[in-house]
Amino acid sequence: MALGSSGTIKAIKEVLVGIGYEDGIISNKRLYKLIDKLCEFDSIDDIALQGLTPERKPVFAAGVAILTAIFESLKIKEMHFSAGALREGLLYEMEERFERSDIRMRTAENLAKKHFVDLEHAARVRGQAHEFLNQVYESLGLKKKSELFSLLEWSALLHEVGLSISYQAFHRHSSYILNHTNMPGFNSEQQLVLATLARFQRKALKLQELPEFTLFKKKHIVGLIGILRLAIIVNGQRNEELLPLELSIDDETWTLTSTQSDWLEQNKLLQADLQTEQIYWESAAGIWCSKRLDITDYSNEKSGN
Repeated sequence: MALGSSGTIKAIKEVLVGIGYEDGIISNKRLYKLIDKLCEFDSIDDIALQGLTPERKPVFAAGVAILTAIFESLKIKEMHFSAGALREGLLYEMEERFERSDIRMRTAENLAKKHFVDLEHAARVRGQAHEFLNQVYESLGLKKKSELFSLLEWSALLHEVGLSISYQAFHRHSSYILNHTNMPGFNSEQQLVLATLARFQRKALKLQELPEFTLFKKKHIVGLIGILRLAIIVNGQRNEELLPLELSIDDETWTLTSTQSDWLEQNKLLQADLQTEQIYWESAAGIWCSKRLDITDYSNEKSGN
C-alpha cells in the first residue's frame, strides 16, 4: 500500500468517489477506468466529472496519466489519500543516499544562477571567507566541524543575489531573498543565518538589529559577519588573484596583515575601503563588544622597517 498527498492525488480520489468508488482507494484498475471516462470527452474544456473542481480540470488528465505511469513503474497495488504532506527538503534529509551538503550545493548553485550571480567572483569571496575562518575559528570559540563553516561559505556564494533586483541596498534585497525563498536542505534558522550575513555584509554595522537565534550563539554570528565583510572587501576589485592575507584576533582586536611588501600602497582602493571599514567597526563599539580592526603590513613589521 502507498500513501499519496496534495492536489492531484486528492482530485483523483474525489473523482473516484464521485463515480461510485466510495472508499476513495486508488488502484491501477480504477485509474484505467478513469482514463476510459476521460476519453469520452473531446477536449479538456469538455471534461465534466463529479468531484472535479474547475481549477483542477486543466491539469487533471495529465495528472491521471502521470500517476498511472508511477503505479506501473513502482508496481503499486493501491494508494490511499493522505491529508498530510512533507516538504521536499524533509524528504531529502530522510533519504540516506543524499548527502545534505550535496543538496545544499544544488540549492545554492541553482539560486545563484537564477539571480545571475557572478559565480567566479562569488567563488573567490567564498574561498577567502573560508581561509579567514580557518585562521581564526579557535579565537572565535568555534569547533572545526561547526556547521557555521558551511553556512559562511553558502552566504558568500549567495551574498549578491539581491543585485538581480537593484544595486541600491542590494544587501537588503539579498537578505529578503535568502529569508523567504524555499531552499531544500536548509532549515528556517539556517536560512536566517544566511539572510543575516547578507543583510550585514556592507554599510553600517547596526548590530542592534540582529535577530534572535535558537541554535547559534549571537557572538558567533557576529564573528561570521566580520569575516564575510572582510572577504568581500579584499575582493572588491574582482581581481583573479587573491592577496596573501592573514587574519588574527587578539582579545577584541582583529588584525589583517599581508606578507606582500607594501600591499596597501599597491592597492589604494583597497586601503580606502579598509579604512572605511575601520570606521564602521568603531561606530559599532559597545554593540559589538568594542571590537576594532587593525590593518598592518606584516612584511615591513618583520623586517623592522
